[in-house]
Amino acid sequence: MTYLDYHLWFNLPVMIALLAWALITRRLCLAHVACIGAVAVIAFVFTTPWDNLAVARGYWDFDWDRVTPVELTAFRQTWRLPAEEYAFFVIETIIVGLVCLLFLPRPRFQPSGSPAPSSRR
Repeated sequence: MTYLDYHLWFNLPVMIALLAWALITRRLCLAHVACIGAVAVIAFVFTTPWDNLAVARGYWDFDWDRVTPVELTAFRQTWRLPAEEYAFFVIETIIVGLVCLLFLPRPRFQPSGSPAPSSRR
């Protein structure tokens, strides 16, 4: 199994299922998308140098026969991770953000533009 296969079989279906749930139940709003996106950018920016350093120092490595090949030698010397690893940073952050959304309480307010529910006293 390649690293891309791993994403296609395991990570992406979970992410798509959680995203579908969030959209169907109307739990996902623009603020959530912005927060999850911001955390994904932060995770990508901070994890990239850390993982590149770990690979450069030989703390861990990848089976390069099981990842998407990088033909540019200069790219591989600078960016020591396969493309799937960079995707992993973002996919896993989105999954965790959507799981957190699953446990957030429903908002008590109505989004702008939708009618307010009638109140019974």
